Amino acid sequence: MNLSVLFVDDNENVLSGIRRMMYPLKKDWKLYYANGRNEAINILNSNFIDVIISDIRMPRVDGTQLLQEVKEKFPSIIRITLSGYANDELALKNSKIVHQSLLKPTSPKILISTIERLIRLKETLNNEELQKIVNGLDTLPSLPEIYIKLENEINSQNTSIDKIGNIIDKDPIITAKILQLTNSAFFGLPHNITNIKQALNFLGIKMIQTLVLTIKLFKMFEDKNQNSKLFKDVWEHCNKVAILARRIAILKSFSSEDIEDSYLSGLLHEIGKLILLSNYSTEEIDILFSKTSHANIGAYLLGVWGLPNSIVEAVAFHNIYIFMETDQFTPTKAIYIANKISKNKKYNFEDLNEQNIDEIISEFDKEDGEFSHES
Repeated sequence: MNLSVLFVDDNENVLSGIRRMMYPLKKDWKLYYANGRNEAINILNSNFIDVIISDIRMPRVDGTQLLQEVKEKFPSIIRITLSGYANDELALKNSKIVHQSLLKPTSPKILISTIERLIRLKETLNNEELQKIVNGLDTLPSLPEIYIKLENEINSQNTSIDKIGNIIDKDPIITAKILQLTNSAFFGLPHNITNIKQALNFLGIKMIQTLVLTIKLFKMFEDKNQNSKLFKDVWEHCNKVAILARRIAILKSFSSEDIEDSYLSGLLHEIGKLILLSNYSTEEIDILFSKTSHANIGAYLLGVWGLPNSIVEAVAFHNIYIFMETDQFTPTKAIYIANKISKNKKYNFEDLNEQNIDEIISEFDKEDGEFSHES
């Protein structure tokens, strides 16, 4: 895929440095460079652009305003910031606008690997209409009872991170967005966080209050929506798979990090379906899924948000058996097995134990799922 990338900075020296950095790749990618907002808009109006990478604090133009304009006029474009400034205020300001954030200066390796990852994601979801939906998301749907509980807890004088975490870690979409924000370069963490309570501890109650109550990043899924029952069913299925995947990971002696990844991947494995249920009728979704799968949509969303490859992979392949080169049991396989068990009335969570786990796994191990919108 020949990706088109637009770099924006109002410092010509910075742009020259990026040109030199990207020069070896000019034969493979279409690369554009804009000195400020006006040049950027002219290029966007005249060319098809896949990704825009812009400085966020420029003396002559507000990078956030530019990216907001891009989001409104060109919603299919992936929006990335490249900035030498990092703080909570910027993170909150950009939480509805920016997909990923990179700190400036960044290494050629990081910049190129980020773009290469986006190429793979765009190839996976080669549908401009769906890219517009995913890349143009403004507010994110949550189950009404979860949203109300969260809002009440945040407003409580006796609230705590643990209480908030116990609500959020049952909601796939809020969890994914919190992790996207926490792992952005605005906070400069040396490693990814995939544990929601660690993420909440890092953000703090004040920032969570701002995201929910002031910025209103999340919204209740309307009870009157024709998809409300299906939305709740998918939500409950995600929670069931998450619990099963964590149980399998524990019984298979995963590391603590892989246990967390297994739970998180299970919780997020149908996030693509949840997003579409809030934007389309079931009839429209069936038509869209004739071209792709909800797994592809979910993996694309999480990848664009910069979540770790291990999570993106597990979501992408949760319904397709992948023949591993080794016998190593990974979170991806744990999600696949948990998803299969969750739809089989023969077993309950309580049935899984050290004595029977291998036998149960072998029963589903090579029972390939269909590449479709089925769970």
